[in-house]
Amino acid sequence: MSAKRKSARLALAFLAFVVGLPALADVEVHVVSVGQGRQTDDFYALPEINLLVDRPGSDVALVLIDGGQAHWRIEGAEGTHITEVVRDGPDDAPARVTLSGIPMQIEEGPDLPLVFGPVGADFRAMLDTVGDRFGIDRIASFTALHKAGRAALRVDRVDRATPGLSRDYLADHLADPRDLPPELRGWIETPGETGGPDVRFDETGVTLSDPSGLRFLPITGDVPAILLPAASVYDPSSHTVFAVSYGGPGYLYAVDALTGAWRVIAELNDYDASALLFDPATGQVILTGAFSRPGDIRAFTQDGAMTSTFVPTIGFPGLTDLFDYGNEHGPPLVPHLLRDGWLLVSASGPSGPAYPDAGAFRLYAVALRSGEVKLLAYEND
Repeated sequence: MSAKRKSARLALAFLAFVVGLPALADVEVHVVSVGQGRQTDDFYALPEINLLVDRPGSDVALVLIDGGQAHWRIEGAEGTHITEVVRDGPDDAPARVTLSGIPMQIEEGPDLPLVFGPVGADFRAMLDTVGDRFGIDRIASFTALHKAGRAALRVDRVDRATPGLSRDYLADHLADPRDLPPELRGWIETPGETGGPDVRFDETGVTLSDPSGLRFLPITGDVPAILLPAASVYDPSSHTVFAVSYGGPGYLYAVDALTGAWRVIAELNDYDASALLFDPATGQVILTGAFSRPGDIRAFTQDGAMTSTFVPTIGFPGLTDLFDYGNEHGPPLVPHLLRDGWLLVSASGPSGPAYPDAGAFRLYAVALRSGEVKLLAYEND
């Protein structure tokens, strides 16, 4: 959608509605988003989007978002006071807004994305822009439709049930970390990281860089070839590099850094991993899922025995805020620490650095046995 947008304000004929209005915070702000209007029998006319506002006794501001070439036909029920209408769409596409059949003046307006659900980074961006524009922390309702029909869309209630309509809805999802293991609480207060030797994993093998120097550990013919390297980590206590690949069945490898011997811990049976963590206390290798399944978490023992936990993306509060949910894959969950069955993971915005330096991030604790998720910290750009 073009960066230039249009907004519509009430024409002079409707200034009577504006006189004596309460503060903006007392006005209900309703957002309606429609991708395409309905083409009438008059092919020279703009496709129509019919909207009925039925909020008797309320002062209503409307934010209308469309895909362009639209005629918004707004009607207000008796007793409804429509104080302001903002229309947003591509500036190179013709559009009209009428209220009870009377045209409204179109002026430059904000830049809002066309969104169809109260989730995803675009929705959060829209909500912040609308919130700043009207000085509010929550919109009254959100209505969306890909293509308008003959029947009018209705704005007739205030939605108090959908948490995501609030700008800082995640504040209500923060969990108390006091029932988590002490080591996890300590890590949260002072984020640590694995650090240590640098490990590079590619189709030819593993390159390990530590204080003793640079070592290349080429893959041997004893194990399946590496198709697509995903992640690797070095455990100095056992002098072992753990590495995971995807593509084909995918494999979890262990490489002896002293002898250069390779072995397969497990074939992954088409599971795609994005990151891994080795836990010296239990001897387990923890993998988190890639692409559309970041919450597909699998734990392997050294002999290849596996336990798994699956949490859908929407089961992580606020994770969908970091990407265009429904249209692209989200950021991976990076595992940091495992203690007493609780796994600490983070997700960061795709355009910035990793947690804890990320401008936008989410930090979670996941109970591997039950799948319970606790949101421990978050930040937005």
